[in-house]
Amino acid sequence: MKTDMNGNVEHQQKNVLAVGAHPDDIEIGCAGTIARHIRNNDNVFILVMTDPFYTYHDGRVLRSSEEGRLETANGARILGARLIHLDFEEKNVPYSSVTVEAINKLVDDYNIEIIYTHWYHDTHQDHMRTTQSVLSAGRYVPNILMYEPEYPAGRSHIGFRNQYYVDITDTFELKMEALAQHRSQVNKYGDGFFEAVEARARHRGYEIRSKYAECFEIVRLKGNI
Repeated sequence: MKTDMNGNVEHQQKNVLAVGAHPDDIEIGCAGTIARHIRNNDNVFILVMTDPFYTYHDGRVLRSSEEGRLETANGARILGARLIHLDFEEKNVPYSSVTVEAINKLVDDYNIEIIYTHWYHDTHQDHMRTTQSVLSAGRYVPNILMYEPEYPAGRSHIGFRNQYYVDITDTFELKMEALAQHRSQVNKYGDGFFEAVEARARHRGYEIRSKYAECFEIVRLKGNI
């Protein structure tokens, strides 16, 4: 821990990896926290596991690859993070040596100290397998936190444990602006989608006496005692 000439603790720049299976996952789950890291001059990388091309079970196209890449790039630009795509097939992210080693390479190349990822018990198979891969790849990373799932992917038989809170009052508008770039998702879920995301942030903020907050379940968290 370093201090300045006045005895104040200096912020140590961190290397942060935020992992989402799909283009909008980071904005929903932890964009306010990511924006805080960036304001603290941390190096933040957003990793999207899949190619954005998405179809319904009947073959209708919800989001083209080009549309999804543009939405994702715009969201990352608003937050100020560096964007990385791995381009696994949507709905079929594997838990395998291929995914583990791809993430492991990023962890090593960028000396990642903090990872944010999906909740392990998420009911979306891409989300769950992404986190399985993250936990394997990040076995030496000292800080791993899982962000809160959003309906309908979070309707598991096990409850999310709200263990770690981040006050995002000052970055909430950035979070919502970045999320608004994902017009394909807004078209899918309707305008109530934004209201639901805001309501949860308000509720988590209420629990820690702030206006807005994001919440995480801890895998590992390194203390500085």
